[in-house]
Amino acid sequence: MNSNQKKMLGIAGGIVGVAAVVALIVFLVVVRSNPPQNPFSVQLGQERSVDGIGVTDDGTSFSRAKPLYAFAIYPESGVTKDHTALLSVISESTGRVVQQEKVEEDESLTQVEMTLDCADWEPGIYELTFARSGTMVQSISFSLHK
Repeated sequence: MNSNQKKMLGIAGGIVGVAAVVALIVFLVVVRSNPPQNPFSVQLGQERSVDGIGVTDDGTSFSRAKPLYAFAIYPESGVTKDHTALLSVISESTGRVVQQEKVEEDESLTQVEMTLDCADWEPGIYELTFARSGTMVQSISFSLHK
C-alpha cells in the first residue's frame, strides 16, 4: 500500500468517524425532543364524568368549598398490572403527605381514584403524585383557595 492509498484510507476513516458522531448527536437530539408518551392520565377536578372515568373539568386551581376528585387512569392495553399503585397529595408548604390511596393492581383495574378531603386544608399549593411500586409515573401541581 503506497502513501496515497494510506492517505485516502485515513481520510475515508475520518469521514466515517465524523458521520457517526453527527448521526449520534442527531439521534440524541431527536430522542430528547420527542420523549415517549406516558400511557397514564392523571386528572383532578370537581365534576366527575358521567361514565365514572375521570373528570370533566380537569384543572389546576380549585375551591375548597366543593369535593375534589383525583384519578390515575390506566391505558386500555400495553401495561402489566402487577404493581402497588399509590396516589398521594403532598402539601408544598409542609412537604407532608396529606392524603393517600394505595391499591394493589390486578388486570381488572382501570383507574385509581381518590376523593380529596380538602375542605379543612390550608389554601395553597399541593402536588398530586401517582407512583407504581415506588417509581413516580406522573404528578400535577394544583392550588386550593377558599
